[in-house]
Amino acid sequence: MRFFSPGDRKPRVGFFKFSCCTGCGFQLAYFQKSLEDTLKSFDFTFFRLASSSGTPEGPFDLALVEGAVTEPYQIIELKKIRANSAVLYAVGSCAITGGIPAIKAGVPEMEVQNKAYRTKLYGLTSLRPSVLGDYVEIDGSVRGCPPGERDLQEAMVSVLFHRKPEFAGYSVCVECKIKGNICVLVAEGLPCMGPVTNAGCGALCPSYHRACYSCFGLMGQANTAALKGKFRKLGLTEDEIERRFSLFDALETKK
Repeated sequence: MRFFSPGDRKPRVGFFKFSCCTGCGFQLAYFQKSLEDTLKSFDFTFFRLASSSGTPEGPFDLALVEGAVTEPYQIIELKKIRANSAVLYAVGSCAITGGIPAIKAGVPEMEVQNKAYRTKLYGLTSLRPSVLGDYVEIDGSVRGCPPGERDLQEAMVSVLFHRKPEFAGYSVCVECKIKGNICVLVAEGLPCMGPVTNAGCGALCPSYHRACYSCFGLMGQANTAALKGKFRKLGLTEDEIERRFSLFDALETKK
């Protein structure tokens, strides 16, 4: 992590997109309660969702990159972004764990490619999905689908104050306890992924009596075997359990 030297200017930010739904970009551009403060504090020199101008060449004090790597050209672009950025954060589940684009990881790539591109007129091709960290060094991961505003703010503020960001490393269950939620897994028998899912969403789904589906990805040292055993007791089939664990973490479950 190479922090910028502020001088008399605001830190330059570039926001880049690979294979994803652009939800992380929307979260930053339109849903932030602190958007006005963000614009006052940073110079967005490249952000296609917000402006057609700007240059992707940088240099950038901070690069935010969303999306999984699923095409050959993206590897080249990602390495250029890394070379031209002091700090690079992977943003969102697709960039960090593979997310929805990685669901195809369990099928041979050529089989998927032949189904998706039935004609070869345009020379279209794809790769087995990969996360950003497979190709470049990243300085932090802003989890979520899309990421929470708190973590987005933490990532950007850390650059302003020359420190490493502090992201939650505990499970969604902790957030449920903080909010005083009744456990939907124990009390209602819902197949909740909260015990193994990294926090950051504020226990959004359980707060509305819905089971967590792990869009923030598996946390470190998650006891997946225990939760799978609980799901079996609830009557879920092995296929149903596999789908819950691979919805956002297919690259991890397909190793």
